[in-house]
Amino acid sequence: MFPFIFIAVAGAAIAAISSRRKLANEAWAAAARELGIALKPTAGVWGFFGKYSMTGRINGLTVTIDTHQSNDTTFTRYRVRYPSLGLGLQAKRQHGLARFGKLLGFQDIEIGDPVFDEAIIVKGDYPDQVAAFLTPSRRLAITDLIELYPGSQISDTEIAYSKRGLDSDYRQLVSTMQRILSVAQDLRAIDRPNREAAERRLAGDLGEALEILEQAAPSGDPFIDFARKQQLGEIRYAQGDRPHARKIFEELAAQSPADPAADRWAERGAIDPPAPATPGLEPAGEAADVAEHLFRKENYSFDTMEIFENEYEGKSVAWSGELKRLRRFDHDRDFGDGPAVKAVFSIAVLGTDIYAGRDVDAIVRLPHGAENDMDIGGRYSFRGILSRCDPAMRNLFVTDASLA
Repeated sequence: MFPFIFIAVAGAAIAAISSRRKLANEAWAAAARELGIALKPTAGVWGFFGKYSMTGRINGLTVTIDTHQSNDTTFTRYRVRYPSLGLGLQAKRQHGLARFGKLLGFQDIEIGDPVFDEAIIVKGDYPDQVAAFLTPSRRLAITDLIELYPGSQISDTEIAYSKRGLDSDYRQLVSTMQRILSVAQDLRAIDRPNREAAERRLAGDLGEALEILEQAAPSGDPFIDFARKQQLGEIRYAQGDRPHARKIFEELAAQSPADPAADRWAERGAIDPPAPATPGLEPAGEAADVAEHLFRKENYSFDTMEIFENEYEGKSVAWSGELKRLRRFDHDRDFGDGPAVKAVFSIAVLGTDIYAGRDVDAIVRLPHGAENDMDIGGRYSFRGILSRCDPAMRNLFVTDASLA
C-alpha cells in the first residue's frame, strides 16, 4: 500500500509543479510580447526547473528580466543598461549600517535635499558633478523607485532590482520594468518640463508646476511621458482636483498594470473624500507631531494623502517656523487673487538625531503688508487653516493665515 500512496503523492506534487510552471511560462511569454523583447527558451530537469530570461532593446536601452538562484532561493532580477554617465554614480536605499558608516567617514554625497539625503545613500567619483546631475525631477524619480521597489540599485551604467521569488504575473513583470525604464530615461536625458515642474513643486508653487507640465508638448518617449503624467496626477490631486487626478492615474494603471503607485493613487481618486473639519474649530496639533504622523519614513505618498484627508484637512494650526522665502502677489496659482503674501516656513525637522534631518515646510498665505514685519531667516508664529498637502515634497499649505 505504501508504494502506491507514495506514487500518488509524488504524482500530485509533479502535477502541481507542472501547472505552476505552465502558468509562469505563459506569463513570461505574455510579458515579453508586451515589452517587445525576446524570451529565451528555458532548460531544466524535465522542463520543470529551468531559468527564465528575456532580453532586448527598448528606446535604445538594453533591458533584461531573468531569474537566478542563491542559497536554493529563486530571485527575479530586472536590469536596464544605458551608456555610462561618467560620474561613478552609485545610489541605493539608506539603512542603519550606511548611516553608521557615514559617521566613520565613508562616502555619502549630500545633495542638499533633506528628504533625498535621508532616504538615499549616494556615491560618486565627482561629488559636485553628481550633486548637479541629481536635479529635483531625478531625485523624485529615484526616491519613488526605491520606495516602491526596495533593493533597487542605480549605478553609472544600469538600474538593477532583484526580488525574492519567481514573478509569474505578467502584469507585475511589465509594470516593474516600465517603472525602471522611466527612471532610466530620466537619468540618461534631461526632461526639461519634468525637471522645472519638480523645482517649482519643491518651492511650494504647485500651480506653476501644473502649468509647466500642461503646456509641455509630448516628448515622444513613452517612459518620459509616464514620469510627467505621474507628477501631473500628484499635483492635480494635491490641488483637490480629484476627478482629473483619478483619470490620469487610471490611464497610468492601464499603461502599466500592477504598478503600485498608479494603482493606489487611482484608488484614492475613486473614494469620496471625507468631509473636512469645520474650518477653524478643530486644532491640528503641534507642527512636529503632525509632520511625524504624515511623513514618517514608511509612508508612501498616497498613504500620507489619505492620512491628511482623514485627519488634518480643514483643521486650524498655531505654528511657528523659520522664514525661508516670501513674496507679495496680486494673483497666485495656489492661493488665488491678492494682494497677499506667500511665505514658506520650515516648521519641523524629522529625524533630528546624529544621522540626518528632513525639513517639513508650510506654504502660508498671509495678508498684504505682512512682508513688512518679517525678515528671511527669522522665526515667526502664525495661525491659519490647513488646506492642502504635497506628500512627495513634504509641503503643507495654510490659508486664511495671520501672524500671531
